[in-house]
Amino acid sequence: MFQLVYISKAKNRLDESELLKMMTSFRARNTMNGITGLLLYDGKGTFIQLLEGEVHAVQDLYSCICQDPRHERINKLHEQTVEKRMFAQWQMGFKRLDTCDIVEQEGLSEFLNQADGFDYLKQNPEFSIQLLHYFRQC
Repeated sequence: MFQLVYISKAKNRLDESELLKMMTSFRARNTMNGITGLLLYDGKGTFIQLLEGEVHAVQDLYSCICQDPRHERINKLHEQTVEKRMFAQWQMGFKRLDTCDIVEQEGLSEFLNQADGFDYLKQNPEFSIQLLHYFRQC
């Protein structure tokens, strides 16, 4: 089993209906390819995503994401082989960080108070794993 975490910036901010339409498509594609994971969106244009599945399926999907014209500044933060999935029951979980009541949560406040979460994550890639673990528990 293989995991990959990346961040990217949306070229345009996305509203709720656009995000839900995208998630429906992503979940169908991921089910066909045996991919699970979690996508976080900060409401300001930054995406954080963990993908997990067979190595070739995850790498192929990441290559497609890198070519997607809705994204820019795509940066791989982390990749590793793991014994089991972290999000085995999630075709693709999704959370909007700007609608969650977590600003006072220890360790998350600094990230959420950033004007640009993308730059913070790029400089602190290990924090992306902490963030994904936190939302796995929600």
